[in-house]
Amino acid sequence: MNEYYDVKLKQDRLELLREKPNFIFMEKDISDKESVMDIFQEFKPQIVIHLAAQAGVRYSIEHPDIYIQSNIIGFFNLLEACRYHPVNHLLYASSSSVYGANKKVPFEETDAVDNPVSLYAATKKSNELMAFTYSHLYRIPSTGLRFFTVYGPMGRPDMAYFGFTDRYFKEEPVYIYNNGDFEHDLYRDFTYIDDIVEGIAKLIHTPPEGASPSKVYNIGNNRPERLMEFIKSLEEALSKSLNRQVVFKKIFEPIKAGDVPVTYASIDLLQEAIGFKPCTPIKEGLQKFTDWYVDYYNMT
Repeated sequence: MNEYYDVKLKQDRLELLREKPNFIFMEKDISDKESVMDIFQEFKPQIVIHLAAQAGVRYSIEHPDIYIQSNIIGFFNLLEACRYHPVNHLLYASSSSVYGANKKVPFEETDAVDNPVSLYAATKKSNELMAFTYSHLYRIPSTGLRFFTVYGPMGRPDMAYFGFTDRYFKEEPVYIYNNGDFEHDLYRDFTYIDDIVEGIAKLIHTPPEGASPSKVYNIGNNRPERLMEFIKSLEEALSKSLNRQVVFKKIFEPIKAGDVPVTYASIDLLQEAIGFKPCTPIKEGLQKFTDWYVDYYNMT
């Protein structure tokens, strides 16, 4: 519930969750170890799905302290809680950013990920290492999920698809960080939020086994989209939502520090483990987003 982006959006998500039976919300800071321990002591969870972290590649360059506090110390506190209050399965969010500037595609979980190009990526790689260590020492079954550019309704406003839409309605240009190089465009493996949720749900009851029960899986669409094609699809979706032609004003700039040219997930291991792979086409996912956006913000 921090102010990294619009808190009202977070509160509105929360109101939807409050309608669910057995839902309990506790506003705590995961970097406060005592609070985390108290929650585990009170509720004694069997399954922990840890998705709380400070997100954003570029923001980590300007505000590194927040990432250490939330992503390193906060994650350590979760591991300690699972150590002293044993759980059946800990699932946690990692990120495709751990692959850094890897040129081999698609990215596979067995690839070397020792050269992160942002502090955010470094914290996520650290999470994977910490989880493995705790799994090895204390037999905590843990699964790390490397998410690939998650998007959809009620998503993060700092993501490009959301920001581009905001800027259109403000009559501002969108900034595209590919130097205007259409031949060597950026590629992203966009993954619709419902596919992410389904993947997590199917993994809950598939904890790793063995002496060091720790696994890492990619969750991506396995179909990278050219950035310029993605922008075109977003324009088309918004046009349908508004029932009029939409074209963004575009300004091209060099790729930003910490960004990578390509993200592309191999999902063979995920499919082998749970018989599932993300399947929402980009046009369908973007249409659902723009329909939600126009309704939520009452745009015409």
